[in-house]
Amino acid sequence: MNASVTSLAARRRSTTVEDVITSQHAGLIADYLTAYLNGDTTTMLVVRDFASQMDADYPGYPSLVAQLDALSSQAA
Repeated sequence: MNASVTSLAARRRSTTVEDVITSQHAGLIADYLTAYLNGDTTTMLVVRDFASQMDADYPGYPSLVAQLDALSSQAA
């Protein structure tokens, strides 16, 4: 396999990982907002704990905890 094909395959894998992380972030934000609107503090804490773990697992991506904090302060 030549270098351009290998590079393209690596780029596709990277994009797939980014897509999965972005999708997970969107889902967690939706869950957090739903819990907030329903007054479900237990679910909010669970989502926040999961978000904290994602931030630790993927340090190169935008902080999900920071996004949740921003949403909380905007909603207050």
